[in-house]
Amino acid sequence: MAVTFSYHPDSPDELRVLLIKRNGKESSWGNTWEGAGGTPDKEDRTIIHSAARESKEETQIRPLRIAGKAFTCSFYHKDRETGDIVLMRTLGFIVIDNEVTIKNGETMAQRVWSSEMQQPVGQSSVEISDEHLDHCWFTEDEVRSAALYVKGTPPGPFAMLLAKKDVVLLAFELFRQSQGQNVPPSVDIVR
Repeated sequence: MAVTFSYHPDSPDELRVLLIKRNGKESSWGNTWEGAGGTPDKEDRTIIHSAARESKEETQIRPLRIAGKAFTCSFYHKDRETGDIVLMRTLGFIVIDNEVTIKNGETMAQRVWSSEMQQPVGQSSVEISDEHLDHCWFTEDEVRSAALYVKGTPPGPFAMLLAKKDVVLLAFELFRQSQGQNVPPSVDIVR
């Protein structure tokens, strides 16, 4: 997962993360929000190359640089093909790229969440793939308030898988630490 941060011009001190809404049926977690990501391809030299490629494929943002080391969150999941319970590991990378923050003289975080309307509002700032329905730049508090996806229940307007929510919240924490803001741990991902 490539976790991309930017700022909204109306709140330049408030960090926002880019999430994209999955297209598809329930068996593929349709209508849930996530960062750009996917499975490594054979052509990817490293997992970092995989994260960069997925970011480019899903959001048209090609990271010039990725911060520090990968961070991870593990969870158990029922395999769609075999029905077996398998351990899945999500790896996250923080994207650092001036073109992400400023594109054509404007910040990219133009499309933000409206809690009143329960949907993204503002101009589109990211070109998403056909695998996704929408994009939005969320604050950390908004991510914290996201409903958790529950299989068999239609997701609300802003629902996330627990593991993906954990990874995004961990990315916020690590980004703050990388900027010299010493903060206490805010995410407990031990399951």
